[in-house]
Amino acid sequence: MKRLFYILALTSLWMTGCKKEAKLTPSAKPEDIYGDPTLPQGNHPYDAEILQLFKDYRTLFLYKYKPHDLYYNITYDLAGVYDTAADKTTKGGYFDVPADEAYVGQQLDLLKELWLHYYPDSLLRKGLPQKVFLVDSFYFVAYPGPGKPTDNWPEMHDAFDGGDYILAGWGGPRIANITPEDKYAMKGQLNAAFLLFTHKQGAIKPIAAFKAQTDYGGVNPTNYYEQGLIEYDYNGGNTPDRDWDAYTTIIVSNSYDVLTSPGNILSPDVDTQGVIRKKYDILIAYFKTTFGVDLQAIGNAGI
Repeated sequence: MKRLFYILALTSLWMTGCKKEAKLTPSAKPEDIYGDPTLPQGNHPYDAEILQLFKDYRTLFLYKYKPHDLYYNITYDLAGVYDTAADKTTKGGYFDVPADEAYVGQQLDLLKELWLHYYPDSLLRKGLPQKVFLVDSFYFVAYPGPGKPTDNWPEMHDAFDGGDYILAGWGGPRIANITPEDKYAMKGQLNAAFLLFTHKQGAIKPIAAFKAQTDYGGVNPTNYYEQGLIEYDYNGGNTPDRDWDAYTTIIVSNSYDVLTSPGNILSPDVDTQGVIRKKYDILIAYFKTTFGVDLQAIGNAGI
């Protein structure tokens, strides 16, 4: 009897598994929002613009967030702590000052001026992260020590590539007094962070002509400029990807006059073999031809 019961049970499971299911079909439209936040986050005039940015690029520009959004790194927390209750001591890590909502509209205008308008929609759709956090300021990193984080050698960043997000600063009262020099520094950091992110996303990759100029497995640290590297990694990370990122970062962060001045990468005293110039020209031509983007024009802007 028990054997008969098992046979009947197995037969029932087999018949259930063989039942033909309805054909799967995609949803009529994509989900409006992914992740925890919802839009709009407020009722300011600029909230409509943030919603439009999401519709255009599927990217959430967020001025409200939780600390773990910025600092949780899979297995540990990167956030620093200022202990005001006990010994008034800084425990080392990253620190942020949240955006002041009264200034987020001006901050968005700044991001369009210094970053977004340089790129076609096709590249922004591929390369933008799911989230861009809008903050007043960001410190990476304050070291452990007595006193406030600002007493412990913090380095303020105007923009930051957080791995799966980009963070942008200047969303506060200080934006009213931003100088041309401040804008230039922010422009370089924003565009460098974006180009790093597009590379990680696979929207842009080092091309064969660029990689062919350098033997990455045989770079000599005593003359790496001659071999076309502009940064040398003593931990063995001299790869085409790292090299590509170094080139894009230095180009959008510096004018052509600076890059060609004595002691800089395109000057004859540094680029003695002309390999750096060759790779520079290849990279510049690739961005112009493929995306219609002039990276050096970004580096020159605001001088």
